[in-house]
Amino acid sequence: MSKFTTQRNFGFGKQMDWAGHQALKDIYGRGHFGTVASHAQRWQQFCNWARSNHGIKDACAIDQSLLERYAADLVERVEDETLAVSYAQNLIVSANISLEALRQDKTIRIESPASWVGKRQTVRTRVPDGMDWSEICRLVACLRQNNLHRAAAIVQLCRCFGIRLREAILAKPADWQRQARERGQIDVRDGTKGGRGKEVARWVPVSERGQLALREAVRVRIQLGGQNLLKPDENFDDLVNDGEVHRARKVLHEFGIKGYHELRAAWACERYEEISEVTAPVLQEGKSFGQLNDEQFRLTLARELGHDRIDVVAAYIGARP
Repeated sequence: MSKFTTQRNFGFGKQMDWAGHQALKDIYGRGHFGTVASHAQRWQQFCNWARSNHGIKDACAIDQSLLERYAADLVERVEDETLAVSYAQNLIVSANISLEALRQDKTIRIESPASWVGKRQTVRTRVPDGMDWSEICRLVACLRQNNLHRAAAIVQLCRCFGIRLREAILAKPADWQRQARERGQIDVRDGTKGGRGKEVARWVPVSERGQLALREAVRVRIQLGGQNLLKPDENFDDLVNDGEVHRARKVLHEFGIKGYHELRAAWACERYEEISEVTAPVLQEGKSFGQLNDEQFRLTLARELGHDRIDVVAAYIGARP
């Protein structure tokens, strides 16, 4: 250690991300260039997170609780479907290895990344947060009071249409508003994540609340000056990971909502009851009363959620009969 003229970052350099890169080169014997580059790129993401969220610029200040807060933040992003489980695991592994290289010990690490961000539960057994519309209204009002107007618009879009966080941000609300007037439905394709993709129409019905949500999204979009809920000079990651969407999570938690993805599940339960006239299984304490057409209802819901398999629907509304 101390090969550089500084005591910061365990002597590997003044900049935390750069120091981590040098330490990685050391432990890999100045070889394995692709591996080093991958770890360094993911380590840089941790450094950006630590600096922007906690003001930490020196790896000497990183402790176990900070690393676990990082893992918890990745869990929320996985649940919101803005981060793949595999990549979230890779981010934690790279943080582990980079800290080991800098510290030259394994004192601070996440022992099992999969236990934090591993495979999501395939069958929902817990009632989704955000089912109560009066609570959603209070949440939206609170977000606006805190000058989090985009987050307020996103909450309404996710809850009214069952869309993903990415879809709410990247969609063109003016186009949706036009479709709602003409057809009473919106075609969710912008920002789709895998599944059925942009080549397949995905029509979702628009309620009165949905019309209000679209009107608010259009208003916010006009103020931003772009076509969606991003500023013209802003990218998706800036808004979600370091910007307003991230800051708003604290407010969501105060209202008992784990994350934006819970609003998607709440919509799915509500929508299942609309099309089947039967309460979603998860709202019946996980039971189902033998709905004969359950499979067809789940297929409809799967398409509206943007999936191509009905088994995925269980993660939103509970087990099949």
